[in-house]
Amino acid sequence: MTNKIIYIALLAATLSGCKKSFLDEDTSGFLSPENSYTSTAGFEAGLNGLYAYARLEFQTWDFAGSLFTQGATPQEALQVGTDIVATKTNGPDGSLVPFANYSLDNNSSYVRNYYKFGYGLIANANTIIHALDNNEIAWDDPDNDPQRVRATALFFRAYGYRYLINLYGDVPWVEEVSSEPRTDFTRMPKMEVIQHMIDDLKFASENLPDNPDALEDGRLTKWAALHYLAEDYLIAQKPDSAIIAAKQVVASGHYSLNKARFGAEKDQDGDVFHDMFIEHNQNRKSGNRETIWAIQLEYNTQGGGDLYTDWSKRAWVPFYANLGGFTLADSLGGRGLGQIRPFDWWLNSYEAKDIRNSEYNIKRNWYYNDPTSPLYGKKVTITQQIISSGNLFPTTTKFFYGKTADNPAFEGNMKDRVKIRLAETYLLLAEAYLQQHNQAAAAEAINVVRERANASPIAVAEVDVDYLLDERARELIGEEMRRMTLSRFGEEVFLRRVKDLNEQSAGKVQKHHLLWPIPQEVIDANSGAEFPQNPGYN
Repeated sequence: MTNKIIYIALLAATLSGCKKSFLDEDTSGFLSPENSYTSTAGFEAGLNGLYAYARLEFQTWDFAGSLFTQGATPQEALQVGTDIVATKTNGPDGSLVPFANYSLDNNSSYVRNYYKFGYGLIANANTIIHALDNNEIAWDDPDNDPQRVRATALFFRAYGYRYLINLYGDVPWVEEVSSEPRTDFTRMPKMEVIQHMIDDLKFASENLPDNPDALEDGRLTKWAALHYLAEDYLIAQKPDSAIIAAKQVVASGHYSLNKARFGAEKDQDGDVFHDMFIEHNQNRKSGNRETIWAIQLEYNTQGGGDLYTDWSKRAWVPFYANLGGFTLADSLGGRGLGQIRPFDWWLNSYEAKDIRNSEYNIKRNWYYNDPTSPLYGKKVTITQQIISSGNLFPTTTKFFYGKTADNPAFEGNMKDRVKIRLAETYLLLAEAYLQQHNQAAAAEAINVVRERANASPIAVAEVDVDYLLDERARELIGEEMRRMTLSRFGEEVFLRRVKDLNEQSAGKVQKHHLLWPIPQEVIDANSGAEFPQNPGYN
């Protein structure tokens, strides 16, 4: 039965070259509907499998259950080649280079891996949804359990499609569970897929739990579904509906922007923005009232992260240890490889008084820290050559993390990873007002976020798409998948911003690069129907 769950045809095509160990790690894939989905407990195990599968987007390198074994930083493939960061072109792990110089093709590893991640999550969600058709399930709470289980599975199905439509455009809509691989899929227009996603998230928002305080960390609520529902309405160019969805989250009474110090280091030097990215501060029990959904990746915790979880730190933290006069230190972010660096426009876009610009949130000044070096304590003069090498550059501290007492070269970034926080919901609300050409209301929503940052309010006349995208970068750099954001804003905005703001990619990007190519193995496996490649890719 495992094959029935895993091998819908599109997933079979993308997994055809994978090791068996990957299949063994597919938690929900072990659950046979006939034997396991017969009670509330069985379905809870299936839902746990969906949460586990969703975490795989952060698993990297040689982790046995990872989809992303052919490069260290898959999340950053969704950052380079956009308008916010450059990647270094030499040194360890060049897996991001094709995304910056737009030489990626239909055989690139991340191009394949994100496709199979999306359809793998969809396949397992569909299995749970179809198992609900059994009329003899022993529910603990027959009035609520079936709807909650269906709502969770539908949320994750829409979450899988969120990656697929933004990265690949038109893709097959799959809602059936096939016992045999199919080879006759056709690509559904993106806007039709979006409507299905909206239907899934509407159901999820009506049937997921309301009160986050009554749930375990990382569990979904209706508010997470409403946030992504607002995003989908924006893609569908339905701003009225997006406003209704986003406003429900804002007015829920469960969430607020963090404005007072909280959590593990609240009595130490710092500020409230920095508090959100300190270990253990991502969930509500820390006092964080802003997080709407956090994927649980905590270090050395059952069901959390391990050595190979979330290597974003290695991308965002400079490779300072490669310079004489430095030694690895938690205070400098742990072991980084400096694979990506923010552009100067982002660094220079903050007011001095903006707390997001503080020394706690952007590290601009570096001092030699090796006590055995004659340079100890001196400030580094950062040249353009040093910046280009990835060894030192100003950067966000969101991903600073180390465990040097456990392992000086600790690779991971095992903090829980916030996927949705209320600040972004306000920025989605502003985006919806901009679609309505209501600049005044858009400015009001943006200024809620800027007020928390101690930044000057934006004047109504200044609000436009570019200002909103700049503000998203100031607030959400590294957290949002920037390529997916630009995809939502469309071809013209994507192309213009990359050409204007990304000196590394400006001469190489073309309009068709808004989408990635369809993996060639998917096209080859779909022999029963035409499955065209995205324009611009051979």
